[in-house]
Amino acid sequence: MQVTICIPARLNSSRFPKKILADLCGKSVLQHVFDRTRTCRGVNNIFILTDSDEAKDVATNFGAQVIETSDKCVSGTERIVSVLDKLPGDFIINIQGDEPFFDIEIIDRMLTKAAVSDADIFTPIFKFENMEDVADPNCVKVIINYAGRALYFSRSIVPYVRDEKDVSKWMKHADYYGHIGIYGYRRAVLERYHDMVKGKLEFIEKLEQLRFLENGFLIDTVETSNRTIGIDTPEDLERARNLLQR
Repeated sequence: MQVTICIPARLNSSRFPKKILADLCGKSVLQHVFDRTRTCRGVNNIFILTDSDEAKDVATNFGAQVIETSDKCVSGTERIVSVLDKLPGDFIINIQGDEPFFDIEIIDRMLTKAAVSDADIFTPIFKFENMEDVADPNCVKVIINYAGRALYFSRSIVPYVRDEKDVSKWMKHADYYGHIGIYGYRRAVLERYHDMVKGKLEFIEKLEQLRFLENGFLIDTVETSNRTIGIDTPEDLERARNLLQR
C-alpha cells in the first residue's frame, strides 16, 4: 500500500488568520506539522496543499513539496480531492496544518487497521474524561459499535442517558468518545467524492464526515489516549508555546 500524507494549509482562518504561519518556538506551526509527518512510519509521500503564495513560499523554504489549490475549497478533504490527479498513492491521509502535536503512533495504527479492515475511511478517537468537554459543541462526539466502527458524529451529547436526569452523572452510565480530525482515505473513496450527495446531517451539524456516512461509506476508528491540541485561537498558540518550552 502506497501512502501519501496531505497537509491542507488554509491561510485565512476566520478565528485566527495566518495561524499556520505563526511562530511556535522558532518554527511556524505549519513546519511543526510537516516535521512531525516526516517521522511517521510507512509513509511514501508528503505534500502541503495551499491556496496561498505566502504559505507556499514558507513551505518551500523548509523543504516541503507544495501543490497549489483553489481558494474555493471549503474543507481539507475538498482541497485534497481538487488535486487528486496530482497525488500518488492508494491511501491518502489528511492531517490539518494546525495540528502540530498529532499522535504519530495513530498513523501507524490507522495503516495497520486499513490492512485488515473492509472500511473505506479511518479516523482517530479518544475517550472523554469529563462532562464539561462532552457538553462542549466544539468537541465532536462519535458513537461507535463494538468493533470500533463509527455509527454517528455529533456536536451534541451522544448517547443521551434517558433515565438519569443529572447530566453530570452520565459518564457513570456510558462511555463518551471524542473525534480527532485526522482521516485516512482509500483513494477509491476520494475518486467518488463528487458523486456523493451533500447530506442534511452534514449541513445541520457542520461535520464533513457525515457526508460519507450518509452516502453509505464505512468509517473505522482507532483509539488514542493522546488528545490532539490544535491551534484554533491565539490562546491555543500560547498554550502550545508553553507546552514546548516545558
